[in-house]
Amino acid sequence: MEKVAMCGYRCDLCSGFAPNIKNKDEREMLSNVWNKYYDLNIPTEKIYCDGCRCTKEEAKRIDKDCPVRKCVIKNQLDNCGECIKFPCGIFNERKGLSFEEAKEKLGSSFCANEYNSYLLAYDNLTRLGLYRENEN
Repeated sequence: MEKVAMCGYRCDLCSGFAPNIKNKDEREMLSNVWNKYYDLNIPTEKIYCDGCRCTKEEAKRIDKDCPVRKCVIKNQLDNCGECIKFPCGIFNERKGLSFEEAKEKLGSSFCANEYNSYLLAYDNLTRLGLYRENEN
């Protein structure tokens, strides 16, 4: 079942999402892919997320201070796609790469299977753009 985060990421496709880790722990590969595509250096053991919609007080999130989550909650929205300012600077702080952007960034090192397995979850601009089209 689709589980869309406040920023438009797909938790159900994310290898750092707690239920996915329990089913198949691919955090080491995810850490490598994040480093390769986003220049993020997050150690495997720090990759664990209950999701931004989790209401447990002790909820674990990879980005505890996510500016998008704060903005969506403050503006009483379900996700960024509902905002009249979308896409704004706050959203762009957490914008993921589309397939084409990832392909352009890595050139001959790009691997479609790797993108689909580990990065498709974060193509939030495309996802929320489609959401907006379907709402209008």
